[in-house]
Amino acid sequence: MDREHTEGIAGTPWTESELSAVVDSYFRMLASEIAGAAYSKAQNRRQLMTIVRRSEGSIERKLQNISAVLDMLGAQWINGYKPLAHYQDALVAAVERNVGRASDFLYPANADTQPLALNDDAIFVPPPSFANSDKMLTPAVRRLVGKFDPAERDAKNRELGKAGEKFVVEFERDRLRRAGRDDLATNVRWVSDLDGDGYGYDVRSFEPDGEERLLEIKTTCGHERTAFWLTRREVDVAAERSDVYRIRRVFHFRNGAQMFEIPPPLEDALLMAPTAYSAEPR
Repeated sequence: MDREHTEGIAGTPWTESELSAVVDSYFRMLASEIAGAAYSKAQNRRQLMTIVRRSEGSIERKLQNISAVLDMLGAQWINGYKPLAHYQDALVAAVERNVGRASDFLYPANADTQPLALNDDAIFVPPPSFANSDKMLTPAVRRLVGKFDPAERDAKNRELGKAGEKFVVEFERDRLRRAGRDDLATNVRWVSDLDGDGYGYDVRSFEPDGEERLLEIKTTCGHERTAFWLTRREVDVAAERSDVYRIRRVFHFRNGAQMFEIPPPLEDALLMAPTAYSAEPR
């Protein structure tokens, strides 16, 4: 391929047709990945080079930009195209069109597939800080997130929620076994599955010294700052049992799951705002 074809328009803004071609290709690859079907990232990039007249590196960065938009949307993205920020609003619009045509991927099936071993030290990470948290969403992405609200989707996706809880139960049992506490590992209880909802937490676990931990599991396919819902009961139990209560936030569930903990008082680590009210006639 000649130099003019690959670099002749380097540095110029991507056109709407170019963005549409790259986003369409991305979503076809994502559909294959979700279905477990084989595909070639390199072959797709080479095919795109014949359509959009951009270098392979430029195309790869644009594919990473698409991953970044999906990450903000709380959705699965293609493994191997790690999210890369600083994208144009026109790309967000192109992603929105594809999401509108194929929104099923926002509600992942078979969500319990995990790429990491349970004892991988990279799974448990520190919680994110408040610093610059509002700068992650451009106006275009903020509108997209509002339209396909990830917090609402995650709260209603019972399959994803159950898969996240199962993942944490297995992680806790493995953690305690590795600490030499098989007795405590055996007593880790999946409360929401065995005893029902309404306790204000999902899992009863322990520290290696035997100290109890009550874990409320919040799972998302999105990034670590993806918003989530809390019930009144969860907030109350967090206050009542603040010494042992923890929110366990599981994120990037389909892209190498990681997690962190949020201890009470919840207001110190979370920006909490009421979004719904229970109402009845006076």
